[in-house]
Amino acid sequence: MEYPEAELSLALVNEDIIKDLNSRYRGYSRSTNVLSFPMSEGDFPNLHPEVLGDVVICIPVAQKEAEESGNTLENRLTELLVHGILHLVGYDHEKGGIRASEMEIKTKEILSKLKEPEESEELLIR
Repeated sequence: MEYPEAELSLALVNEDIIKDLNSRYRGYSRSTNVLSFPMSEGDFPNLHPEVLGDVVICIPVAQKEAEESGNTLENRLTELLVHGILHLVGYDHEKGGIRASEMEIKTKEILSKLKEPEESEELLIR
């Protein structure tokens, strides 16, 4: 994604914390699965360009979503992390249309790469 030296912070939280953050920063008084806080936004967007921002994932919500979809918690957390990172680098599905499609395509591309066996593992199997 052309951020070879980038960093981010990841917080895994409960429903009370994510509900508070969602209310405080987005105006929605409910829990959610993931929130992203890009460093490129706000008062000092160029202060540390190597820092993408913060991704906050709610474990209980992720667990419920995993169970409802027949997925594992590990897979759901991976999906939410990818989703959060894409928001940090400028992808936005909330306005719909082409931007939502671009984010969905990029999400699928990244998740498929994460599922591909590494060449070294493939060589060991042979």
